[in-house]
Amino acid sequence: MKKLILTCLVLLALSASASAAEKESVYDRVMRTGTIRCGYAIWTPVLFKDMNTGKLQGLTYDLMEQIGKRLNLKIEWAEETGWGTIVEGLHTGRYDMICTGIANSSARIKFIDFSAPAFFLPAYLVARKNDGIFDKNHDLLNNGKYKIAVLDGEISSIMAVQLYPKAALDSMPQTSDYSLLLKEVETKKADVTIIEPETFYQYEQHNPGILKIVDKSHPLNVLPASFGVPINDLAFKRMIDVTLSELIYDGTVAKLVKKYEKVPGSMLLPTRPYEVLK
Repeated sequence: MKKLILTCLVLLALSASASAAEKESVYDRVMRTGTIRCGYAIWTPVLFKDMNTGKLQGLTYDLMEQIGKRLNLKIEWAEETGWGTIVEGLHTGRYDMICTGIANSSARIKFIDFSAPAFFLPAYLVARKNDGIFDKNHDLLNNGKYKIAVLDGEISSIMAVQLYPKAALDSMPQTSDYSLLLKEVETKKADVTIIEPETFYQYEQHNPGILKIVDKSHPLNVLPASFGVPINDLAFKRMIDVTLSELIYDGTVAKLVKKYEKVPGSMLLPTRPYEVLK
């Protein structure tokens, strides 16, 4: 009888322990381990690898390291993934947050939450230099005879479907480099793509006069670049938001943008929500 009672108590203890582990929030786990586990995808110049050493660097790499320093937490770059699976990885708990800047979107908010924006990126339509079809009217693209180059699961594919649902898609694997979208347009496999200025100007340096940004004065959208955080974990989101706000207000984010921005105006800073009275 005593053995049976002891066995029951052990099973109850194990069950309670398993239940507690299941209920442990990301915030509680991070506080317990002292570590934020990052999932990330490569996006030059936001996050990229040194060609010689393979070491990660970039704007959000430096920014996450600053967040870790302010919070006295270790940043573990736990898993590199593709844009098509990065949201799923956070949603299923393979890592604690998405540490590459990721654009807020209605397609993603059902599965993950977002930090406050760290910065903003304008997104433009890019076409061949001698192609003036869409110069005065982007809506002409909403036709099945035109093709848009996109990366699967990435914001270019989301925007293409939202803005031009009738257009055909030239979809590339999520692990492809953004520059390949521009190559698809150059080689006439697609008519246009949707890209931010930094990627376009990196391409333009090596391939001058082939492609163009359609209507530089009017981006298709201005995308908030945030960190992906778990849905319904308000304590963790609040911790990241407050630290990020601190880094915005003290000028750290502005310095990092200046360090990595090659094209003026390609990375836009959040406005400060106060007014200095004179």
